[in-house]
Amino acid sequence: MPSTSPGSLSLDAPTAFLHILPGAPTESLQATVTFIYRFKRYVAYISGKQLNILNAPNTLVQAITFEHDLVAIAADAKTGKLSVASQKEAWILEPLTEGWTKVWWEKSLLLRQEDEGNEARWLSWGTEGELLLAGSRVLTLFSTGAASRTTSPRTSALDEETYEERIGLWSKPVASPIRQAEFSPTSSLIATCSDYDRLVKIWRRLSFEDGLFDHTYLPHPGAVTHLQWRPMNDTSKERRTSGISRRHEEEPEVLYTIANDGLLRVWRTGGTHHLDILILHTSIDLVAAIPDSPSVAAKGTSNATRPARYAVMIPCTQFTAAVNAALGIPLDGKISHSKEFLKEMASKDLDVIIAFDGQGRMSAWGLQSIGHKRRPETPTQVEPYHIAHAEGLLVKLPNSTPAISTCWCQDDRFHLLSHAFGKRGEVSWWQGTVETFFSPSAPGADRLSRASNWTGAALSEWAITQQHSSIDLRAISTKDDDEVLHAIPVTLPSDPSQNCIVSVTRSGVVACSLVLDGKAQISFEPVASYETEISEPGVFAAGAEFAALLSQDLRSLTIVDLTDGYLEHQQQLNNTATHLNCFTSSPRHNFVAVGYDTVVDILAQGSYQDRVWQTVKRVSIAGLGLQLERVSWTAEGGLALTAGNGKFIVGPEIDPKQLDAALRQRVGLAEGETKIRLRDFAQRLKRPLPVWHPSVLADIVRHGHCATALTLIAKLSRQLKFYSSGDDLSPVLDENVEDLIRQKGFASVSIGKDMADELKELLDEKELPLLSSEDHKRLTHVVDAAVYVKDHVNGLDTNALRYLFEWKLQLLQHRADTGAANGTTQPNGVHHEFVPEMQWREITLAYHSTTQQPLLDILILHHDNKMNWHAARLLGVTSWVRDRQALASVFEQLGQTSYRSSQPPDPVNASIYYLALHKKATLLALWRIATWHREQRTTANFLKRDFNQAEAKTAAKKNAYALLGKRRFHYSAAFFLLADDPASAINVLAGQCEDVSFAIAVARLYCGDGSSTLYRLLEDRVVPQAKKDGNRWLLSWCHSVLNQPMKAAEILVEPLRGIRKWTQDEPTTLLLYKQLRQAPSDNEYDAVLRAARVLRKKGEWLLALDIVQRWEFKSAQNQARPVHAPRTNGLVDGIHQELPDRTLASQVLSPEPPSFLGGFAEPKAAQPVDEKAAREAKAAELLAKLKAKKEDSIASAPPTEKKRAEPTQFKEPDANSLLDTFGF
Repeated sequence: MPSTSPGSLSLDAPTAFLHILPGAPTESLQATVTFIYRFKRYVAYISGKQLNILNAPNTLVQAITFEHDLVAIAADAKTGKLSVASQKEAWILEPLTEGWTKVWWEKSLLLRQEDEGNEARWLSWGTEGELLLAGSRVLTLFSTGAASRTTSPRTSALDEETYEERIGLWSKPVASPIRQAEFSPTSSLIATCSDYDRLVKIWRRLSFEDGLFDHTYLPHPGAVTHLQWRPMNDTSKERRTSGISRRHEEEPEVLYTIANDGLLRVWRTGGTHHLDILILHTSIDLVAAIPDSPSVAAKGTSNATRPARYAVMIPCTQFTAAVNAALGIPLDGKISHSKEFLKEMASKDLDVIIAFDGQGRMSAWGLQSIGHKRRPETPTQVEPYHIAHAEGLLVKLPNSTPAISTCWCQDDRFHLLSHAFGKRGEVSWWQGTVETFFSPSAPGADRLSRASNWTGAALSEWAITQQHSSIDLRAISTKDDDEVLHAIPVTLPSDPSQNCIVSVTRSGVVACSLVLDGKAQISFEPVASYETEISEPGVFAAGAEFAALLSQDLRSLTIVDLTDGYLEHQQQLNNTATHLNCFTSSPRHNFVAVGYDTVVDILAQGSYQDRVWQTVKRVSIAGLGLQLERVSWTAEGGLALTAGNGKFIVGPEIDPKQLDAALRQRVGLAEGETKIRLRDFAQRLKRPLPVWHPSVLADIVRHGHCATALTLIAKLSRQLKFYSSGDDLSPVLDENVEDLIRQKGFASVSIGKDMADELKELLDEKELPLLSSEDHKRLTHVVDAAVYVKDHVNGLDTNALRYLFEWKLQLLQHRADTGAANGTTQPNGVHHEFVPEMQWREITLAYHSTTQQPLLDILILHHDNKMNWHAARLLGVTSWVRDRQALASVFEQLGQTSYRSSQPPDPVNASIYYLALHKKATLLALWRIATWHREQRTTANFLKRDFNQAEAKTAAKKNAYALLGKRRFHYSAAFFLLADDPASAINVLAGQCEDVSFAIAVARLYCGDGSSTLYRLLEDRVVPQAKKDGNRWLLSWCHSVLNQPMKAAEILVEPLRGIRKWTQDEPTTLLLYKQLRQAPSDNEYDAVLRAARVLRKKGEWLLALDIVQRWEFKSAQNQARPVHAPRTNGLVDGIHQELPDRTLASQVLSPEPPSFLGGFAEPKAAQPVDEKAAREAKAAELLAKLKAKKEDSIASAPPTEKKRAEPTQFKEPDANSLLDTFGF
């Protein structure tokens, strides 16, 4: 059933396809029709149960599906109505329009046959909506006009739709099944012919109201193969008259017939004095017209074995109009003999007959128009004129292949539509210019070219077929016997000879298994598996580098990288998807096609930035009345779609208009570039980012190379002064990559606020290549943040600078967003100024900073010494400040701010803060002066108790539980602290209040960093959730607080379990690991390679080179002994002395380890040795050296004794010297 208006299906217009294969045409003599509606040419043909309507060689307007196979189709050239027939019924389709361009057809009438044994074979439109249906037993006439208002129309309900039903006006039995039946242009005559019939029967209508006819027969020497009426001239006025009127004297009606004797006969109606209805006017020998045809040599020239010929006719009016259009094309001063020849032919008013032999030869002849009015003294030329003869045409058919052709002229173009009956059947659309086609001297190959070929070709001829060998899913081993739902064989890109099976289980685990060919059977060796948490995936597709799967409800898309197992993309779809197909144009250039009912979205894999996978192309068949059944990729990167009987081929180009503005700017379109090939587009997406990209500059600062970032900013500012759009700009700004990587100090950096402001003005005026407008804004923020950080390089270490950079960058980005400039309002009505939310990456780095106090002073000063808990929680201050005194000072300030947060001040808000600080006396003093509070007297008296007594603790706990019932959770936690029950207080804060950060702060202050309460909170709540989320930073921080330095370092490099995302393996984890490591890790080598791959996928190749070139592995032999500095548990003038400077210690105590670039081989494990023998050998060697040295010194001793040098050893640096270093 066809849909209703195509406009109601989707807002997406149908795509312009490269090729269309609507389906193999039905092997019927009336399978195709061409007509004009609203000044546009349409071609319709039937393919099985489907009707296809096209208006160009590769433009399908609509496809309509019926319940039964169709056998015939006809079009009413005046109204645009279509009629199609199956063997038992016929339908009328009426055109509907929307605007001037949108046209579609809908079923309007159902035509029922009264004779159930009749099988329809031919349709023909008459005048005033009459339709003739010729069948195997009867000839029936239907009226398709508006029904009479006096009677109710008869209706039929089919497929939940109601249609008006019509029966025939009259029926006439026939002696044999009719092969062809055609109304004449005036509908006064009907010509019919049966199979293998030598007679054409002419029915002359004696009455248009009743089925009254007289008959005559046109004899032929052989079986008639085709008959066709000459259409009326476009300038003629149609008049409805009977066949015996004087209409014939004004313009005769002409009938062309072709028999198997190879002759085309022209019949015309006679005048009032002629006894015959039709008389023979002339004939053309189609075989003799092409005497040198290979078919003549093969078949001979006898009448019994005359070869096949194919003929088409062009009426005089069409030919003349086409010639005039060709003559109207300017010659630009050139001489065209073809146009002169055509001008002569047009002057003769010729009806053109074109004969083809199917072997590349054609011959065109002209008959002086039979309907042309002449003066009586002007004789009529009966003999045909020869127009053109050509060989070497591209129009060829296999020998003796039946075919039916039709042609028309549109402007100065000649069109030929040929329906060939073969094994598959095909409809070919040929095009050429009128001047070239009818030229007496043009080469045959230049006359016509095939514009389209509609056939039932297999999809494998166009698309890459997915290998689906017989895989026994039960043979694939899985963890916990998880059932395998889908398995797809792929070829490894690194080793094309090695086959691999990518499978997905019921629980959503994607696994890769190598295929091992054994003698007895094929086995599978598991290689890797990755979790997705998509239970029972509905659709699964995989390539060599990635896999895509749809959820069970087909509304969620997940894409997994098979190299590192990262979950690269998760998307909630607006509609139900039904198809997935993966494609890799070249290594690391991946695409996935997501198919819906009528739309296919192509997603491309980009760099690891905001969105890894983005929609870059949309292919639509919406409005065509079809639904997608299969989606496949072509070898070049196009798409091959299957819908209904048809196949649609989409080219491998991307239209930049379909991309969003940011993506268009990012791929760098050249001026005037309207198409991008898919392979080229993938390369542009994956190319390295230039050093002026904001993500690159920001990550350079995060990696501790602030001086390098400032150098690049200064160089960019200088080059932009002389840059204009279209100029070449070096991706590294003409800097030496080695020098950029090795730059450490700020001595050579000369950039300040003035240069930064100048650069921002240049960025407002000029557009940098490969940057979107949003990237331009981010670049200005990064420049300001980097310049701001430069002012603090003498007072903060690298970890603190990283924290400060991220904090400042978020502030700048927020200020640029005018919509959020005034902060946010919480549901309780409390207004908060904007505070940057620091992630656990910055919190963990700040925790290991040795300059926490200067960093803390900057943050407190920014908040005007009025920091509240909202700001402290977002900044993570209570998590990264390690000194208890500084943490207590911050917490006391939070208590004061909370106390003054309401008017009048409320001691209830400050209770939890002061009790966590063990300052009950301060809290009591606040209550004593809070005379305005209704709970002042009772609370003050209660706080006067001695809570070291059991009775007072019990009373405090009772109050805490009562407050829990009233949902005053923070106040309840305060009473638990008053009862000296920190575990309950922390459980309330972490549970009911859902504020784990506050619970951690209270546990640190009330119990201490080494307390079991804090450890229990971290181990029971924080660590499990961090493992579930795969948060390396939070896990490392937890192990550092738990005094587990080895685990704190190891968690930064060890592989994570569960769902993995590339952000979990961000390369900055290696920078902290390098500070914390005390011993070599078995996972260090893989972590470095993994970080380099992530940086490369982010497009930051400069930083990837920095890691692999400068990374130094710490071997077990050269491992430095841990330095045990005195634990002061405090700050000395702002410098934390709790943790030693591991980087400095490793530089002093350990020799320089080998470079990472020395070899990419995995470090070899140390060989087992006999420790006792090694010690004895080493001792003997040292003893021999000392003995030799002593003897040499005695022999060459000077007369005066020199002072011995002090032994070399590590000396703890003085705190004051460190203060001098940081400018304090």
